[in-house]
Amino acid sequence: MLILIVVHLWSLYVILPTSVVGQQQLPSHTFDITIGRQYTYIYNNTSKLIDCLFIYFSGGVFTDRDEGTDIQTMESIFKYAIFHYNRLAKDAYNLSFKIRLQEETLSLIAANSAVQTVQDVCSLVHQRRVQGIFGPPYSELATLVHSICYHVDIPFINVCSSCYDVESLDEDIDNDNEHMRRRDRMSINLYPSNQDLNIAFHNLTHKLRWQKFLIIYDMDSGLTRLQKLLNDPGINQTDILVRQFTHYKDRSVLIDAIGRDIFNIILDLNDINTRTILKMALQMGMINSNYHFLLTTLNIDTYDLEDFKYNFVNLTSFRLFNRHHSRVQMAMDSFFTFKTMSNNEINRRLFTTSAALWTDAILAFAYAYDKLIASRLTLGSEIARPNVSCTDERSWPLGIELHSKFNEISFDGITGKVKFTSNGERTGFDLEIVHLSETGLAKIGVWSRERGANFTLAPSSRSGLFNSTLIVTTIVEAPYVMFKNSQNLSEVLSRNYTNNEFEGFCVDLLDELSRALKFRYKIKPIATGRYDDMVEEVKNKIADLAVAPLTINYAREKQIDFTKPFLSLGIAILFKLPKPEKPGLFSFLSPLSLEIWIYTFAAVFTVSFILLLIARCSPDEWRNPYPCDTEYDYLENRFTVSNTLWFSIGTLMQQGSDVSPSAISTRLVSGIWWFFTLILISSYTANLAAFLTVEKLVNPIESAEDLAKQSKIKYGVVNGGSTEQFFRESSIPTYQTMWKYMKNNPDIFVKKNQDGIDRVKAESYAFLMESTSIEYTVQRECNLTQIGGLLDNKGYGIGLPEGSPYRERFSEIILDLQEKGIIQKSYNKWWKGKGTCSSEKKDSKANPLGVTNVGGIFVVLLGGVLLSLFVAILEFLWHARKNHANRRHSIWWELLKELRFSIQCGASNRKALITRRCSQCIHDQP
Repeated sequence: MLILIVVHLWSLYVILPTSVVGQQQLPSHTFDITIGRQYTYIYNNTSKLIDCLFIYFSGGVFTDRDEGTDIQTMESIFKYAIFHYNRLAKDAYNLSFKIRLQEETLSLIAANSAVQTVQDVCSLVHQRRVQGIFGPPYSELATLVHSICYHVDIPFINVCSSCYDVESLDEDIDNDNEHMRRRDRMSINLYPSNQDLNIAFHNLTHKLRWQKFLIIYDMDSGLTRLQKLLNDPGINQTDILVRQFTHYKDRSVLIDAIGRDIFNIILDLNDINTRTILKMALQMGMINSNYHFLLTTLNIDTYDLEDFKYNFVNLTSFRLFNRHHSRVQMAMDSFFTFKTMSNNEINRRLFTTSAALWTDAILAFAYAYDKLIASRLTLGSEIARPNVSCTDERSWPLGIELHSKFNEISFDGITGKVKFTSNGERTGFDLEIVHLSETGLAKIGVWSRERGANFTLAPSSRSGLFNSTLIVTTIVEAPYVMFKNSQNLSEVLSRNYTNNEFEGFCVDLLDELSRALKFRYKIKPIATGRYDDMVEEVKNKIADLAVAPLTINYAREKQIDFTKPFLSLGIAILFKLPKPEKPGLFSFLSPLSLEIWIYTFAAVFTVSFILLLIARCSPDEWRNPYPCDTEYDYLENRFTVSNTLWFSIGTLMQQGSDVSPSAISTRLVSGIWWFFTLILISSYTANLAAFLTVEKLVNPIESAEDLAKQSKIKYGVVNGGSTEQFFRESSIPTYQTMWKYMKNNPDIFVKKNQDGIDRVKAESYAFLMESTSIEYTVQRECNLTQIGGLLDNKGYGIGLPEGSPYRERFSEIILDLQEKGIIQKSYNKWWKGKGTCSSEKKDSKANPLGVTNVGGIFVVLLGGVLLSLFVAILEFLWHARKNHANRRHSIWWELLKELRFSIQCGASNRKALITRRCSQCIHDQP
């Protein structure tokens, strides 16, 4: 609105008589405009005068704005810029023509009204025939002066941070495209555009992961460089609080931040108000590690931050140049030389961003004019000085050409790369990201339009943690955080307790971190034992850290920040260790599969048949049964069916027999059979030891798929934990089925891990939990085990408040501890060092074999004996029947007689031979 008013005032001046518009005032605003003829270039020993008008303000309420400098200071800064160019820059930069800037006596214009200002500027433009106008660095007056420049086609060079937006300026004057294009060409601004600053602050807050913050501004136009941040769809607008700072004693803006638990604050104020707010925050106890202030000023180097840097406050800002750069050092040296030569006392802190920008503006003008001279000489024409007036339509013919030369220049100035777009905006520059440390401001990153905000050093890398005390929220859970003595949590929380009462893996980790980063900590266990409550405490900055078995996941990442994982793990299944399966009665058959047993028996009969066939075919196997009786007419072959089978079975059983092969062929078959039985029996014997001594464990479930397919075994997770979230959000069909089952059976959820472990021991229940906790449990609960592998991969991390400056530093120390093996050593200490089920502690003596192991052998033996008795009875009956046929007595008498003879212990081992003659039996005694 203010821009439009000024423009309309200029329009009125052109149209109305002076007496009418002279009454138009800028309420409570006064402006001072300084003019000087300042430039001369020398070519071929001929001097040509280049006039330039320099305009700036002073007085009234504007003496405390931006850098808070007065008219003498602004005049000195511009004189310094001229001095620096003449002393160093004109020789240090590659210019075709030596352009020397000459300073004349500067005169002041009292700008008590906008109309009077327009009259004075137009009069000077017409009389002095200036070829360029510098300044003023404020939007109200800059808008007015730019309107004059655009009307007469004289380039307007400025370093204004709050000036007009060239894309929306003067839209009410004329909507003609050519008019807008012509107007834009007349503007040159070395200060970064609001569009670039919008992107820069949006990138930085996104990099810091700010989701909730307060914006404090002082001018109605002050929020223009934060529009992209305010309109970010990724940020909940209800989490952004915007407050205007209207009075230097107004503390309500900071009181709102405290009342709403807002710890991230953006100060979009002029330098004086920024210093005032920071002092207020210091007095209100807000200058500490919990708060993070982001300043939109580019003059943070000029601030006295001595009272802030030792309070561990997080204070971040951008700066346009680094004072330690060689070009800046050269400018600083020139600045101090000028100070001693000038009558004005200029404080060191007055070498501000504006001073650097004015110096680059002078050099930019010299570069552009250098190119204009070159192009004019090429055409064989001179540079005609402007002969223009605000009251007619005349404009400077070379003005547009001179403005276009700014688009062609590119050089490295004090404020970095100096380059312009077609509408005169600065482009191609970088902004340094600086952060306050105990030693002062430190560069931690760089922003550019192409790459965005990138940290080269984390904000937390400063030693702000030194000697500070951090509140650490945690959950009492073995082996992460435990009481050294068995104590009740509620009892401990009801009294004053110390860190020495705790022990565990996370306590050891905290000790290592505190030693490395030189901070102290206070452990604060969560009374409810809920992970969500722990996250809330960190989110609301009630606690500085959350050190516990806290899983890093997407939902939590949206609320708090995490370090790099200090433990990697996954979800697994905890279940009862299956009871050993009792060996079967015939477990001695287990070393060989049923298939091998069948092949073995088949081999016995096959080899017996082949051996029988070969023996009967081989002449060497037919022998005289009575070698002494040479006249015996018959040869016998001992390899009968029964003898051959007995030979094969005896060899298989590693026993001998009376039958031995004589022929080469039968011996060859026998040798191969012996080799076969040697390997088979050796393998059987070796495998038999393992089968008889190792107890076989049979699990009813082997994986999550088995668990999902059955309904007899219940399974569940901790209610509200990350494991529940994993199943709830999973897209894998098996896990979706498991979640559907758990959702339909709410009784299977437990409040904490120990409840789930107790339930696994008490009933048929499988508990899904983190693998690290399962490993710890099975080391102490010998009847529990992990089933299957990991269902996912994740990690435990340390939780910090969103945007915490300590995250990167903590991550660096964690990685260092992992590389040194310190974390693994602590893990072994708490997981395996105190375990009772470790395999090293088990008895190494082999278990003795019981009846269940070898009972089947006795059954076989008993069966064989009974079978032999049965066969013997059959043989006895058969023999008795034959005797009855040869004798006169009854069969029962023969049976009784044979039985009496067989059971007499002292009876002779000789028996009468029964022979048959015709139909009579003759008894021959031996």
